[in-house]
Amino acid sequence: MTQQLSLSAAKALAISEHLDQLQFRDLLRNISEDPQLKQFAPDGVCHIDPRNGNLIIYNSARAKRIHTTAKPTQTCQDDYCPICDGKSADILDIAEHSEGFTFINKNLYPIFYPIEQIPKENADYFLHQDPFHTGRASYGFHLLQWTSSLHHRDWHNMPFEDALISFQRLAQLEKDLLHQPSDFMASSETQLKQQEVVSGYVSIIKNYGASAGASLVHGHQQIAYSNILPQHFFNNLRFRQRHNKAFSQYMIEENPKPLLIKDYGEMQLMVPYFMKRPLDMLLIVKNSEHRYLHQLTVQEQQQMVKAIQQTIAAILTLMEQMGLPPAYNMIVNNGPGCGLYLEFLPKTQMMGGYEQIGLFVCQANAADSAQLLREEICKKHQQISI
Repeated sequence: MTQQLSLSAAKALAISEHLDQLQFRDLLRNISEDPQLKQFAPDGVCHIDPRNGNLIIYNSARAKRIHTTAKPTQTCQDDYCPICDGKSADILDIAEHSEGFTFINKNLYPIFYPIEQIPKENADYFLHQDPFHTGRASYGFHLLQWTSSLHHRDWHNMPFEDALISFQRLAQLEKDLLHQPSDFMASSETQLKQQEVVSGYVSIIKNYGASAGASLVHGHQQIAYSNILPQHFFNNLRFRQRHNKAFSQYMIEENPKPLLIKDYGEMQLMVPYFMKRPLDMLLIVKNSEHRYLHQLTVQEQQQMVKAIQQTIAAILTLMEQMGLPPAYNMIVNNGPGCGLYLEFLPKTQMMGGYEQIGLFVCQANAADSAQLLREEICKKHQQISI
């Protein structure tokens, strides 16, 4: 029998079955008053490394979580999965697939939390009594999207139409958070064409495999809604300001043609000429005015989902051929000033001391990686088209 969360169990955990049914103020109140989240609330402070602008947020309570103290597993054949067993926080959104469903819930171990609910002793210490340096407050909330209720299903092995549904629900969540109609989060930009105010920042990442930081095997994405913009995304804004073009446009124009893996029509999958680790890839949306997932057209959504599926499948296959446990990070680069693009970072090499000082030693070259990926993707997917 396939290990999975049943739809009836998910609906029993749901405070809403669709994001459209949930007012933002109700979501905020639910998160603020959740006793489970309160016991693992973050410290609520952010410090900035003055050398490079990296942001460091603190959550001492995360050291207590089971996934931190237990040995992580590498495969999707666990004997026990808390998600499949219904040990989930409140569910906010459910969308059915041809088999199973995708759903969004609260993270029980949040990295951001509504500021008024941060334990006072933490805020007092870090914001007022810190003898070294005063930090800035960090707040918001932290959600999870489970790609499928089926334990073994994730982007790389789901039917395309099901994967598209999961992607669309993720994009809708991004939109709902950024355009929330309250003063909970300060505005972060105005989209001039639509004259819409965007509030806060939505950071979307995926960890797959223990070495990439995945504490649970059941496939999922993490969504952080916060008042702080991660340095990586700030760099995208700064690049546009310096060069008068988005980084995504720059890569379309400047990345060498032999490093193109596949052109999907409205986007390109490529190995960057500055590849830091074998199999690193960028999925670039050609329209550099797109800054968020929810701005993609239907055709662009379809092409992005197909590219995500093919890219991840290639990473997993090639890492297995290399004798490495499959593991990668996927990063959605969105936000003010950004030209939308996705980053795929397979864990094909360890980080060493030189890498920690910004000197990366890569054990492959970009052209060879591009050829390897091109052959793998074309071999398996040349017969599939949209």
